[in-house]
Amino acid sequence: MQPTEASVEPKERYRLDPRPRGSGTFAQVIRAVHRIDESEVALKRAKSFPEARDRIKREIVAQKELAHPNIMPIRDHDPGFRWYTMPLADKNLYEARDELGEEDIASILLDLADALDVAHKQDLIHRDISPGNILGLPGATRLRWVVADWGMVRVAPEIASRALTRPGQRMGTPGFDAPELDDDPRQATSAVDVYSLGRVAAWFLTGTEPRSNVQLLPDGEMLHWRPFVRACTEQDVRHRVASMDGLRNLLREVFEHRDDPIPDRAARLLEALLLGDEEGLTGLISLAESFKEDTVVYLDNLAQVPSGKIRAWTTDEPERAATLALAMARHLLHSPWGDRDVQYAATPLTFVLTILRALVEVRRLGLAQDVAGVYFEADVKWDHARQRTRTLEWLGELDDGAASAVHPELARRPTAVEYYIEPGWRARSVSLRTLLAP
Repeated sequence: MQPTEASVEPKERYRLDPRPRGSGTFAQVIRAVHRIDESEVALKRAKSFPEARDRIKREIVAQKELAHPNIMPIRDHDPGFRWYTMPLADKNLYEARDELGEEDIASILLDLADALDVAHKQDLIHRDISPGNILGLPGATRLRWVVADWGMVRVAPEIASRALTRPGQRMGTPGFDAPELDDDPRQATSAVDVYSLGRVAAWFLTGTEPRSNVQLLPDGEMLHWRPFVRACTEQDVRHRVASMDGLRNLLREVFEHRDDPIPDRAARLLEALLLGDEEGLTGLISLAESFKEDTVVYLDNLAQVPSGKIRAWTTDEPERAATLALAMARHLLHSPWGDRDVQYAATPLTFVLTILRALVEVRRLGLAQDVAGVYFEADVKWDHARQRTRTLEWLGELDDGAASAVHPELARRPTAVEYYIEPGWRARSVSLRTLLAP
Protein backbone atom coordinates (compact mmCIF):
# COMPACT_ATOMS: atom_id res chain seq x y z
CA MET A 1 0.00 0.00 0.00
CA GLN A 2 1.72 3.15 -1.20
CA PRO A 3 0.78 6.64 0.02
CA THR A 4 -1.52 8.32 -2.48
CA GLU A 5 0.13 11.71 -1.89
CA ALA A 6 3.49 12.89 -0.68
CA SER A 7 3.84 12.79 3.08
CA VAL A 8 4.28 15.91 5.16
CA GLU A 9 6.58 15.80 8.14
CA PRO A 10 4.53 16.51 11.28
CA LYS A 11 7.09 19.05 12.51
CA GLU A 12 6.18 21.26 9.56
CA ARG A 13 2.75 21.81 11.12
CA TYR A 14 3.35 21.05 14.81
CA ARG A 15 5.84 21.51 17.59
CA LEU A 16 6.38 18.05 19.03
CA ASP A 17 7.24 17.10 22.58
CA PRO A 18 10.64 15.40 22.73
CA ARG A 19 9.25 12.27 24.41
CA PRO A 20 6.21 10.22 23.36
CA ARG A 21 3.20 9.95 25.66
CA GLY A 22 2.83 6.33 24.66
CA SER A 23 4.23 3.73 22.30
CA GLY A 24 2.73 0.54 20.92
CA THR A 25 3.59 -2.11 18.37
CA PHE A 26 2.71 0.00 15.36
CA ALA A 27 2.76 3.65 16.44
CA GLN A 28 3.79 6.33 18.92
CA VAL A 29 1.57 9.04 20.41
CA ILE A 30 3.18 12.43 21.00
CA ARG A 31 1.82 15.64 22.48
CA ALA A 32 1.96 18.38 19.83
CA VAL A 33 1.06 22.06 19.45
CA HIS A 34 -0.16 23.48 16.15
CA ARG A 35 2.26 26.12 14.87
CA ILE A 36 -0.49 28.53 13.77
CA ASP A 37 -3.46 28.27 16.14
CA GLU A 38 -1.49 26.96 19.17
CA SER A 39 -4.01 24.17 19.78
CA GLU A 40 -2.78 21.16 21.75
CA VAL A 41 -3.33 17.76 20.18
CA ALA A 42 -2.18 14.18 20.40
CA LEU A 43 -0.27 13.16 17.28
CA LYS A 44 -0.17 9.48 16.40
CA ARG A 45 2.70 8.53 14.11
CA ALA A 46 3.29 5.15 12.47
CA LYS A 47 6.55 3.38 13.09
CA SER A 48 8.81 2.90 10.11
CA PHE A 49 7.98 -0.65 8.99
CA PRO A 50 5.40 -1.30 6.24
CA GLU A 51 2.66 -2.98 8.30
CA ALA A 52 2.64 -0.05 10.73
CA ARG A 53 2.15 2.41 7.88
CA ASP A 54 -0.57 0.25 6.34
CA ARG A 55 -2.43 -0.02 9.62
CA ILE A 56 -2.40 3.69 10.37
CA LYS A 57 -3.77 4.40 6.91
CA ARG A 58 -6.60 1.95 7.53
CA GLU A 59 -7.16 3.54 10.94
CA ILE A 60 -7.39 7.03 9.44
CA VAL A 61 -9.75 5.95 6.67
CA ALA A 62 -12.01 4.04 9.09
CA GLN A 63 -12.17 6.74 11.76
CA LYS A 64 -12.91 9.48 9.27
CA GLU A 65 -16.00 7.52 8.19
CA LEU A 66 -17.32 7.33 11.76
CA ALA A 67 -19.03 10.48 12.94
CA HIS A 68 -20.12 9.87 16.54
CA PRO A 69 -19.50 11.83 19.76
CA ASN A 70 -18.09 8.71 21.43
CA ILE A 71 -15.62 7.81 18.69
CA MET A 72 -12.27 9.59 18.76
CA PRO A 73 -12.31 12.22 15.97
CA ILE A 74 -9.41 12.86 13.61
CA ARG A 75 -8.56 16.56 13.35
CA ASP A 76 -5.76 16.48 10.82
CA HIS A 77 -3.75 13.86 9.00
CA ASP A 78 -0.78 13.45 6.73
CA PRO A 79 -1.76 13.37 3.02
CA GLY A 80 0.47 10.31 2.80
CA PHE A 81 -1.25 8.65 5.79
CA ARG A 82 1.84 8.40 8.03
CA TRP A 83 0.34 10.30 10.99
CA TYR A 84 -2.81 11.96 12.27
CA THR A 85 -3.86 14.20 15.14
CA MET A 86 -6.72 13.94 17.60
CA PRO A 87 -7.90 15.80 20.70
CA LEU A 88 -5.67 15.45 23.73
CA ALA A 89 -7.33 13.20 26.31
CA ASP A 90 -7.32 13.95 30.02
CA LYS A 91 -6.97 10.29 30.99
CA ASN A 92 -7.91 6.77 30.03
CA LEU A 93 -10.33 4.50 31.89
CA TYR A 94 -7.49 2.81 33.78
CA GLU A 95 -6.49 6.15 35.25
CA ALA A 96 -10.06 7.20 36.05
CA ARG A 97 -11.36 3.99 37.62
CA ASP A 98 -11.08 5.07 41.25
CA GLU A 99 -13.02 8.27 40.53
CA LEU A 100 -16.03 6.50 38.99
CA GLY A 101 -18.97 4.49 40.31
CA GLU A 102 -21.20 1.81 38.84
CA GLU A 103 -23.65 4.36 37.42
CA ASP A 104 -20.70 6.00 35.66
CA ILE A 105 -19.48 2.77 34.07
CA ALA A 106 -23.03 1.93 32.99
CA SER A 107 -23.32 5.32 31.30
CA ILE A 108 -19.92 4.90 29.64
CA LEU A 109 -20.80 1.42 28.38
CA LEU A 110 -24.08 2.68 26.92
CA ASP A 111 -22.28 5.51 25.12
CA LEU A 112 -19.61 3.19 23.76
CA ALA A 113 -22.21 0.64 22.68
CA ASP A 114 -23.96 3.36 20.69
CA ALA A 115 -20.66 4.31 19.07
CA LEU A 116 -19.68 0.76 18.23
CA ASP A 117 -23.13 0.08 16.83
CA VAL A 118 -22.47 2.83 14.28
CA ALA A 119 -19.18 1.16 13.36
CA HIS A 120 -20.70 -2.30 13.13
CA LYS A 121 -23.39 -1.08 10.76
CA GLN A 122 -20.56 -0.04 8.46
CA ASP A 123 -18.96 -3.49 8.88
CA LEU A 124 -16.10 -2.12 10.98
CA ILE A 125 -15.08 -4.23 14.01
CA HIS A 126 -12.67 -2.60 16.48
CA ARG A 127 -11.09 -5.84 17.87
CA ASP A 128 -8.98 -4.08 20.51
CA ILE A 129 -11.24 -2.48 23.12
CA SER A 130 -9.66 -2.20 26.56
CA PRO A 131 -9.55 0.43 29.34
CA GLY A 132 -6.39 1.84 27.77
CA ASN A 133 -8.24 2.56 24.53
CA ILE A 134 -11.22 4.22 26.21
CA LEU A 135 -10.22 7.86 26.58
CA GLY A 136 -11.82 10.77 28.41
CA LEU A 137 -11.93 14.04 26.47
CA PRO A 138 -12.52 17.33 28.32
CA GLY A 139 -16.17 18.41 28.35
CA ALA A 140 -18.16 21.30 29.73
CA THR A 141 -19.11 19.50 32.96
CA ARG A 142 -17.58 16.04 32.72
CA LEU A 143 -15.34 13.90 30.59
CA ARG A 144 -16.68 12.61 27.29
CA TRP A 145 -15.56 9.03 26.83
CA VAL A 146 -14.56 7.86 23.37
CA VAL A 147 -13.35 4.67 21.69
CA ALA A 148 -9.85 5.32 20.38
CA ASP A 149 -7.04 3.37 18.71
CA TRP A 150 -8.71 1.83 15.67
CA GLY A 151 -5.44 0.43 14.34
CA MET A 152 -6.67 -3.17 14.61
CA VAL A 153 -10.01 -2.46 12.93
CA ARG A 154 -11.40 -5.20 10.72
CA VAL A 155 -12.91 -3.78 7.57
CA ALA A 156 -15.18 -5.61 5.15
CA PRO A 157 -13.07 -7.92 2.93
CA GLU A 158 -14.53 -6.46 -0.25
CA ILE A 159 -13.23 -2.97 0.56
CA ALA A 160 -9.86 -3.94 2.02
CA SER A 161 -7.05 -3.24 -0.43
CA ARG A 162 -5.17 -6.17 1.06
CA ALA A 163 -5.28 -8.36 4.15
CA LEU A 164 -3.25 -7.03 7.07
CA THR A 165 -4.21 -9.82 9.46
CA ARG A 166 -3.10 -13.44 9.26
CA PRO A 167 -4.74 -16.52 10.81
CA GLY A 168 -3.25 -17.08 14.26
CA GLN A 169 -1.91 -13.53 14.50
CA ARG A 170 -2.17 -12.11 18.01
CA MET A 171 -4.95 -9.54 18.14
CA GLY A 172 -6.38 -7.40 20.92
CA THR A 173 -5.32 -6.75 24.51
CA PRO A 174 -4.74 -9.91 26.59
CA GLY A 175 -7.58 -10.42 29.05
CA PHE A 176 -9.96 -8.24 27.06
CA ASP A 177 -9.71 -10.05 23.70
CA ALA A 178 -12.43 -12.48 22.63
CA PRO A 179 -11.34 -16.15 22.46
CA GLU A 180 -12.24 -16.53 18.79
CA LEU A 181 -9.60 -13.95 17.88
CA ASP A 182 -7.01 -16.65 18.60
CA ASP A 183 -8.37 -18.73 15.73
CA ASP A 184 -8.87 -16.30 12.85
CA PRO A 185 -9.20 -12.59 13.70
CA ARG A 186 -10.22 -11.92 10.10
CA GLN A 187 -13.57 -13.57 10.87
CA ALA A 188 -14.31 -11.24 13.79
CA THR A 189 -17.95 -10.23 14.25
CA SER A 190 -19.66 -7.65 16.43
CA ALA A 191 -19.64 -10.26 19.22
CA VAL A 192 -15.88 -9.66 19.57
CA ASP A 193 -16.49 -6.06 20.65
CA VAL A 194 -19.38 -7.17 22.89
CA TYR A 195 -16.96 -9.50 24.66
CA SER A 196 -14.41 -6.75 25.18
CA LEU A 197 -16.97 -4.35 26.65
CA GLY A 198 -18.14 -7.13 28.96
CA ARG A 199 -14.57 -7.67 30.12
CA VAL A 200 -14.14 -3.93 30.67
CA ALA A 201 -17.22 -4.10 32.92
CA ALA A 202 -15.82 -7.15 34.75
CA TRP A 203 -12.46 -5.44 35.30
CA PHE A 204 -14.11 -2.24 36.55
CA LEU A 205 -16.57 -3.97 38.90
CA THR A 206 -14.12 -6.45 40.42
CA GLY A 207 -10.94 -4.39 40.42
CA THR A 208 -9.19 -7.44 38.96
CA GLU A 209 -7.11 -7.51 35.81
CA PRO A 210 -8.68 -10.20 33.60
CA ARG A 211 -6.67 -13.14 32.31
CA SER A 212 -7.25 -14.45 28.81
CA ASN A 213 -9.89 -17.18 28.61
CA VAL A 214 -10.47 -17.16 32.39
CA GLN A 215 -13.96 -16.24 33.53
CA LEU A 216 -14.23 -13.09 35.65
CA LEU A 217 -17.62 -12.30 37.21
CA PRO A 218 -18.66 -9.65 39.73
CA ASP A 219 -19.78 -10.69 43.20
CA GLY A 220 -20.73 -9.14 46.53
CA GLU A 221 -22.21 -5.67 46.19
CA MET A 222 -21.96 -5.91 42.40
CA LEU A 223 -23.77 -9.25 42.16
CA HIS A 224 -26.62 -7.67 40.18
CA TRP A 225 -24.16 -7.14 37.31
CA ARG A 226 -23.35 -10.84 37.08
CA PRO A 227 -25.93 -11.88 34.42
CA PHE A 228 -24.87 -8.97 32.20
CA VAL A 229 -21.17 -9.77 32.41
CA ARG A 230 -21.74 -13.49 31.95
CA ALA A 231 -23.94 -13.00 28.87
CA CYS A 232 -21.44 -10.62 27.26
CA THR A 233 -18.34 -12.71 28.00
CA GLU A 234 -19.42 -16.25 27.17
CA GLN A 235 -16.39 -18.09 25.82
CA ASP A 236 -18.46 -19.76 23.12
CA VAL A 237 -19.50 -17.05 20.67
CA ARG A 238 -22.68 -19.01 19.88
CA HIS A 239 -23.94 -18.36 23.40
CA ARG A 240 -22.74 -14.76 23.72
CA VAL A 241 -24.77 -11.61 23.20
CA ALA A 242 -24.21 -10.94 19.51
CA SER A 243 -24.88 -7.23 19.07
CA MET A 244 -24.71 -3.86 20.74
CA ASP A 245 -28.52 -3.80 20.79
CA GLY A 246 -28.49 -6.92 22.94
CA LEU A 247 -25.80 -5.48 25.18
CA ARG A 248 -27.78 -2.28 25.74
CA ASN A 249 -30.93 -4.20 26.62
CA LEU A 250 -29.09 -6.30 29.19
CA LEU A 251 -27.37 -3.25 30.61
CA ARG A 252 -30.68 -1.51 31.26
CA GLU A 253 -31.91 -4.60 33.11
CA VAL A 254 -28.98 -4.36 35.54
CA PHE A 255 -30.54 -1.40 37.30
CA GLU A 256 -34.16 -2.41 36.79
CA HIS A 257 -33.54 -5.46 39.00
CA ARG A 258 -30.67 -4.20 41.15
CA ASP A 259 -32.60 -4.35 44.43
CA ASP A 260 -34.63 -7.48 43.66
CA PRO A 261 -33.67 -10.63 45.58
CA ILE A 262 -32.41 -13.23 43.15
CA PRO A 263 -34.99 -15.86 44.21
CA ASP A 264 -37.80 -13.37 43.53
CA ARG A 265 -36.48 -12.81 40.02
CA ALA A 266 -36.31 -16.56 39.47
CA ALA A 267 -39.91 -16.99 40.66
CA ARG A 268 -41.14 -14.27 38.28
CA LEU A 269 -39.34 -15.85 35.34
CA LEU A 270 -40.75 -19.29 36.16
CA GLU A 271 -44.26 -17.87 36.43
CA ALA A 272 -43.87 -16.12 33.08
CA LEU A 273 -42.68 -19.37 31.49
CA LEU A 274 -45.59 -21.36 32.89
CA LEU A 275 -47.95 -18.71 31.51
CA GLY A 276 -46.52 -19.20 28.03
CA ASP A 277 -43.70 -16.65 27.79
CA GLU A 278 -40.77 -18.53 26.27
CA GLU A 279 -38.43 -15.69 27.21
CA GLY A 280 -38.99 -16.81 30.79
CA LEU A 281 -37.00 -19.98 30.09
CA THR A 282 -34.11 -18.01 28.58
CA GLY A 283 -34.07 -15.63 31.52
CA LEU A 284 -34.33 -18.34 34.16
CA ILE A 285 -31.51 -20.38 32.63
CA SER A 286 -29.32 -17.29 32.38
CA LEU A 287 -30.05 -16.48 36.04
CA ALA A 288 -29.21 -20.03 37.11
CA GLU A 289 -25.96 -19.92 35.15
CA SER A 290 -25.02 -16.68 36.89
CA PHE A 291 -25.94 -17.84 40.41
CA LYS A 292 -24.91 -21.48 40.59
CA GLU A 293 -24.71 -21.41 44.39
CA ASP A 294 -28.29 -20.21 44.89
CA THR A 295 -30.23 -23.18 46.22
CA VAL A 296 -33.63 -21.52 45.83
CA VAL A 297 -33.04 -20.66 42.17
CA TYR A 298 -32.20 -24.29 41.42
CA LEU A 299 -34.36 -26.41 43.68
CA ASP A 300 -37.50 -24.25 43.85
CA ASN A 301 -37.55 -22.68 40.40
CA LEU A 302 -35.34 -24.22 37.74
CA ALA A 303 -36.36 -27.72 38.82
CA GLN A 304 -39.99 -26.89 38.04
CA VAL A 305 -39.43 -26.13 34.36
CA PRO A 306 -41.55 -28.64 32.42
CA SER A 307 -39.55 -31.65 31.29
CA GLY A 308 -40.51 -31.19 27.64
CA LYS A 309 -39.02 -27.71 27.56
CA ILE A 310 -35.83 -28.81 29.29
CA ARG A 311 -35.48 -31.76 26.94
CA ALA A 312 -35.86 -29.57 23.85
CA TRP A 313 -33.45 -26.96 25.22
CA THR A 314 -30.86 -29.65 26.04
CA THR A 315 -31.00 -30.82 22.43
CA ASP A 316 -30.04 -27.31 21.32
CA GLU A 317 -27.60 -26.48 24.12
CA PRO A 318 -26.08 -29.74 25.41
CA GLU A 319 -22.98 -28.24 27.05
CA ARG A 320 -24.96 -25.65 28.99
CA ALA A 321 -27.56 -28.23 29.96
CA ALA A 322 -24.90 -30.58 31.33
CA THR A 323 -23.49 -27.75 33.44
CA LEU A 324 -26.94 -26.99 34.89
CA ALA A 325 -27.58 -30.67 35.58
CA LEU A 326 -24.30 -30.97 37.48
CA ALA A 327 -25.14 -27.91 39.56
CA MET A 328 -28.64 -29.24 40.31
CA ALA A 329 -27.29 -32.65 41.37
CA ARG A 330 -24.73 -31.01 43.64
CA HIS A 331 -27.46 -28.96 45.31
CA LEU A 332 -29.32 -32.22 45.94
CA LEU A 333 -26.19 -33.70 47.49
CA HIS A 334 -24.83 -30.82 49.51
CA SER A 335 -27.26 -27.91 49.97
CA PRO A 336 -29.46 -27.55 53.08
CA TRP A 337 -32.93 -28.94 52.43
CA GLY A 338 -34.73 -26.66 54.88
CA ASP A 339 -38.44 -27.23 55.32
CA ARG A 340 -39.05 -28.68 51.87
CA ASP A 341 -41.02 -31.93 51.76
CA VAL A 342 -38.61 -34.83 51.29
CA GLN A 343 -40.85 -36.16 48.52
CA TYR A 344 -40.19 -32.97 46.55
CA ALA A 345 -36.62 -34.16 45.89
CA ALA A 346 -38.06 -36.21 43.03
CA THR A 347 -38.67 -32.96 41.11
CA PRO A 348 -35.02 -31.80 40.86
CA LEU A 349 -33.95 -35.44 40.40
CA THR A 350 -36.28 -35.69 37.42
CA PHE A 351 -34.81 -32.46 36.04
CA VAL A 352 -31.34 -34.03 36.02
CA LEU A 353 -32.58 -37.32 34.60
CA THR A 354 -34.39 -35.46 31.81
CA ILE A 355 -31.13 -33.81 30.78
CA LEU A 356 -29.31 -37.14 30.97
CA ARG A 357 -31.89 -38.72 28.66
CA ALA A 358 -31.59 -35.88 26.17
CA LEU A 359 -27.78 -35.96 26.20
CA VAL A 360 -27.84 -39.64 25.33
CA GLU A 361 -30.44 -39.06 22.60
CA VAL A 362 -28.20 -36.51 20.87
CA ARG A 363 -25.19 -38.79 21.47
CA ARG A 364 -23.32 -36.37 23.66
CA LEU A 365 -22.07 -39.34 25.64
CA GLY A 366 -19.09 -37.59 27.20
CA LEU A 367 -21.40 -34.99 28.71
CA ALA A 368 -23.79 -37.73 29.83
CA GLN A 369 -20.90 -39.47 31.58
CA ASP A 370 -19.98 -36.22 33.34
CA VAL A 371 -23.49 -35.91 34.77
CA ALA A 372 -24.33 -39.56 35.43
CA GLY A 373 -22.09 -40.12 38.43
CA VAL A 374 -23.39 -37.25 40.55
CA TYR A 375 -26.96 -38.07 39.50
CA PHE A 376 -26.57 -41.64 40.79
CA GLU A 377 -25.20 -40.32 44.10
CA ALA A 378 -28.13 -37.92 44.49
CA ASP A 379 -30.67 -40.60 43.56
CA VAL A 380 -29.22 -42.94 46.19
CA LYS A 381 -29.17 -40.22 48.83
CA TRP A 382 -32.88 -39.41 48.49
CA ASP A 383 -34.00 -43.04 48.09
CA HIS A 384 -37.31 -42.40 46.31
CA ALA A 385 -38.81 -45.65 45.09
CA ARG A 386 -40.54 -44.09 42.06
CA GLN A 387 -37.40 -42.19 41.06
CA ARG A 388 -35.37 -45.39 41.37
CA THR A 389 -37.86 -47.03 39.01
CA ARG A 390 -37.50 -44.16 36.52
CA THR A 391 -33.73 -44.47 36.63
CA LEU A 392 -33.82 -48.22 36.05
CA GLU A 393 -36.23 -47.74 33.14
CA TRP A 394 -33.79 -45.28 31.56
CA LEU A 395 -30.79 -47.54 32.15
CA GLY A 396 -32.71 -50.43 30.63
CA GLU A 397 -33.27 -48.45 27.42
CA LEU A 398 -29.58 -47.70 26.84
CA ASP A 399 -27.84 -49.42 23.95
CA ASP A 400 -24.29 -50.69 24.31
CA GLY A 401 -22.81 -47.43 23.00
CA ALA A 402 -24.62 -45.27 25.54
CA ALA A 403 -24.05 -47.81 28.29
CA SER A 404 -20.30 -47.64 27.68
CA ALA A 405 -20.42 -44.03 28.88
CA VAL A 406 -22.67 -44.61 31.90
CA HIS A 407 -21.44 -48.02 33.10
CA PRO A 408 -18.03 -46.83 34.42
CA GLU A 409 -19.66 -44.10 36.54
CA LEU A 410 -22.07 -46.59 38.04
CA ALA A 411 -19.56 -49.40 38.51
CA ARG A 412 -17.16 -47.26 40.53
CA ARG A 413 -19.93 -46.41 43.02
CA PRO A 414 -20.64 -49.66 44.89
CA THR A 415 -23.38 -48.05 46.96
CA ALA A 416 -25.20 -47.06 43.79
CA VAL A 417 -24.77 -50.54 42.28
CA GLU A 418 -26.26 -52.07 45.42
CA TYR A 419 -29.13 -49.56 45.33
CA TYR A 420 -30.08 -50.35 41.73
CA ILE A 421 -29.60 -54.15 41.76
CA GLU A 422 -32.87 -55.70 40.59
CA PRO A 423 -33.12 -59.47 40.08
CA GLY A 424 -34.74 -60.23 36.76
CA TRP A 425 -34.25 -56.67 35.48
CA ARG A 426 -34.17 -56.52 31.69
CA ALA A 427 -31.77 -54.24 29.83
CA ARG A 428 -30.56 -53.82 26.25
CA SER A 429 -26.97 -53.44 27.41
CA VAL A 430 -25.13 -56.60 28.39
CA SER A 431 -22.72 -54.69 30.64
CA LEU A 432 -25.48 -53.00 32.61
CA ARG A 433 -27.54 -56.21 32.84
CA THR A 434 -24.50 -58.04 34.18
CA LEU A 435 -23.88 -55.28 36.73
CA LEU A 436 -27.43 -54.83 38.03
CA ALA A 437 -29.23 -58.12 37.38
CA PRO A 438 -26.78 -60.79 38.54
